[in-house]
Amino acid sequence: MISTGRLYQINSSRILQHIRNNRGISRITIANELNLDRSTITKIVSQLIDYGMVLTTGKYHGKPGVGRMSTALEINPEYGLVLGIEVQTEFFRTVLVNLDGRLIESDAMAYRNGNGSLEDQLENLIAAAESLARKEGLPLLGAGIGLSGIVDPYSGTIILSNPLKIESPLNLKERLALRTGLPIFIENDANCCCWGEMAFRPDRQHRNFLALLGEFRNIDIAENRKSGIAAGLGIVIRGNVLHGDNFTAGEFRSLKYDNRKPSHSQFSISDEEAQSLPENRELLLKVFGELAYNVSLLVNSLDITKVVVAGDFSRYSAEFEPLLRSEIQTNWLYQTEKKCAFEFPADAAQAVSFGAAGLFICKLFSVPDMTDHIDEDVGYILLEKLRSATIA
Repeated sequence: MISTGRLYQINSSRILQHIRNNRGISRITIANELNLDRSTITKIVSQLIDYGMVLTTGKYHGKPGVGRMSTALEINPEYGLVLGIEVQTEFFRTVLVNLDGRLIESDAMAYRNGNGSLEDQLENLIAAAESLARKEGLPLLGAGIGLSGIVDPYSGTIILSNPLKIESPLNLKERLALRTGLPIFIENDANCCCWGEMAFRPDRQHRNFLALLGEFRNIDIAENRKSGIAAGLGIVIRGNVLHGDNFTAGEFRSLKYDNRKPSHSQFSISDEEAQSLPENRELLLKVFGELAYNVSLLVNSLDITKVVVAGDFSRYSAEFEPLLRSEIQTNWLYQTEKKCAFEFPADAAQAVSFGAAGLFICKLFSVPDMTDHIDEDVGYILLEKLRSATIA
């Protein structure tokens, strides 16, 4: 049987999430929509206001009719700041944002292979963000980190990353938390693009969507191969990021890849050809066409209704979008038009770092499982830990 304490954590998390998703909502409406007793709502909301996480913002009119107006509630976006970090083979990209995603600072700096471990360099980035947050008069709540590879996001372990030459499991979350005293979340970079969409651009019409992350970059830090192309998929089904039982969901290699001609590319092109990208337009169109061919099966089989293109690929909407549309329609079983939206956000170059920050924010406004077994510190549980750290 679930304990009273656990139930309080779950209800507090549900209320916190509902206020974030429905800015300006009233206590009465929360009680009705979550089917909770009004005394429970009053107690929890009063505590969240005392914490400074929730603000009262005038009067809530609700539905037309007679009656006294209720007090409107919303999340305090200045409760604290969140750091998002993208790790690439050549550089780090960072953003510091408030809980609404308002950008406070962004930066990029070189990844110095051999100049301290990955965790050393990340610790320095977090320390710099803490200093900047103090100048803003706000606490740094924590950080999200996105990188290429197979990641167990629940334990924060990098299982394998060929580009970063991580060949045995590395519990980066635990190590950084011990070093910094802050909560840290680790995630695959393409999945971070999904978290960013859900945190900062929620779209209830498209609960099944793909984030397609494509970059032209150094593809192996150890061998210093400067030119290459990397692609990964983030998959969201009914509002949940799909990780898979082995955390490999979204790992991509083209169906047209030829094992008889092995290369470091994920496509049917040689390493020499990859070095000519993105300047070689003919080859670029070939790669986009090949990727569209692969994506079409997923879009149609999983009933995906939106594809968000992030990273370097976002600059090529004129070339890429027609190929996506054509391949998806060609693969479609029926005579009707397959409806799928395509987005190429202007800020897609920062999609991973923003998404990493969005990952942390989504976790802060998540609801724990309905059990006494705690796999992750999310929602109200995470908020209580943040408060304990701030008070200490």
